[in-house]
Amino acid sequence: MRLTHRLHFIKLSVLLGLLTSVLLSYNLWSGDRYFPKASILSNYHAIIPPFDYMYLVIMVLLIIISAISRSKIPLLLIILFSVFLCMDDQNRMQPWFYNYNLILFILLFYKERVDEPNNYTSIFITIQLIVAFVYIYSGLQKFNSQFIDVSLKYIFSPFEQIFSERQLNLIFKLGRSIPYLEILIGFGLLFKPARYLAIPSIITMHVLILILLGPFGNNYNQVIWPWNITMIILNVLLFANVKRDTFFDISLLFKYIYFYIVVLLMLVLPFFSFNNKYDSYLSSSLYSGNTSGGVLVLTDKAYQKLPYYIKYFTTKAPNYNVLSIKNWAITELNVPCVPEYRIFEVVQQEIITLTHTNKKEVQLVFTEREKIFNF
Repeated sequence: MRLTHRLHFIKLSVLLGLLTSVLLSYNLWSGDRYFPKASILSNYHAIIPPFDYMYLVIMVLLIIISAISRSKIPLLLIILFSVFLCMDDQNRMQPWFYNYNLILFILLFYKERVDEPNNYTSIFITIQLIVAFVYIYSGLQKFNSQFIDVSLKYIFSPFEQIFSERQLNLIFKLGRSIPYLEILIGFGLLFKPARYLAIPSIITMHVLILILLGPFGNNYNQVIWPWNITMIILNVLLFANVKRDTFFDISLLFKYIYFYIVVLLMLVLPFFSFNNKYDSYLSSSLYSGNTSGGVLVLTDKAYQKLPYYIKYFTTKAPNYNVLSIKNWAITELNVPCVPEYRIFEVVQQEIITLTHTNKKEVQLVFTEREKIFNF
């Protein structure tokens, strides 16, 4: 299959994955909801429900038009509209949404001409880098003390009914090699001889994730189910039996601005997440077990003034009440809350407003993620 054909199917795969995940998390994009929006702009007044359903309709229409049209305008509008949506609510900056849009952004520079191999080959290699960097950083993010005890034990919890405790302990011991394997897979994708091992390993990994987190496993975070399927498709299209034009010089990549944008967004900036100076969700921290956490501790006075629906996510204790921000977000929005302090502060302020109390009555308990490097 020619690179031009592969780029066409990459575009369609990303658009279909984006459409599916957006529809699965429709309450994140529009509709009446309790979970507050975390707008980037201060004193910003968004369109109120139910009129904000136009956001969802516009996004769906743009995706469909982009899929059936060769024009770059619908694709550009998707990216611009996505930026607006994330400014409207930072919780929309989910890893899959970020990666999908970055790939679509790179495809804007594709001229769709078979007589310009330098153009389509450079675009193809740049998208290869995006996918490879996802696995490399996903592996690096797992070098923390919480990965085995928190993330891996939860993911493999469906196996508790199949394997003995001794067998599970062996699985967890072997799990310590996962960060190294994921990094090797990422680098393996960049070197053609290693792809014969890397591609089957990636497919196996994503299928296993789908089994463990899918409806027959933990039945958790539905929006990443289509993302895992899309990643399998992308890996096959990007790395399986690829034959580039022999005269292409890799140094040509350094002529294009989009190459530097990818290096900045996928290689340079994520490095600062290791010292908690950059968002973990924008740094391929995928089920690493190392994300910041936040809960709200409410007095009985504040708890009594909560709407009944929000009380559902609150655990009562003798002298206080704990509201789980994570459980609230994933139940109502069908995506986890972006795990950053600024987002938790917005939720705290919303509860204070709802209960007519103050920060003494509604306290934010923030747990910063573990720093992998100090610099």
